[in-house]
Amino acid sequence: MANRGLLLTMTEPPPAMEEEFNAWYDDEHLPERLAIPGFRSARRWVADLPRGEGRYLATYELDSPGVLTSPEYLARFKGAPTAWTQRCLGKAVVFKRWACEQTAPGTADLHPRARALLVTFENKSYEGRTLQVRKFLASSGEAIALYELADPAPTALFRVYRRYQA
Repeated sequence: MANRGLLLTMTEPPPAMEEEFNAWYDDEHLPERLAIPGFRSARRWVADLPRGEGRYLATYELDSPGVLTSPEYLARFKGAPTAWTQRCLGKAVVFKRWACEQTAPGTADLHPRARALLVTFENKSYEGRTLQVRKFLASSGEAIALYELADPAPTALFRVYRRYQA
């Protein structure tokens, strides 16, 4: 069986657009992505970070990394974004995106009790209590680890995102 894929995005709207941005994400963007074959699930996460550091994180679980090169995905990502998508992403003060292959364990899903994520880049590690650790290799070459936590654990050394509730 092929390794699963992950699309990881970090975003942040300008403060005056936060309510509209969250409405767009929940009402249009997530349902649109989940309708694409190969998107298994999507979750949103939010961190208590200073403005401009990427408060929102989204994890899109994929059947494989190849989903991100499928005609169905490319039609949405590059072909025909809606006016609302163009407005919300066009005004974002932070927008980063990582297309990843899950390397360890290759086919594990997000732990069902995960209520927080600690995200590390470039082979940093975390020694705290975790439900599960999944490792990914981004198409950009970055090593990314998602430490799935039952509860947010404050730490000054890492970015901790708690599950977003609309």
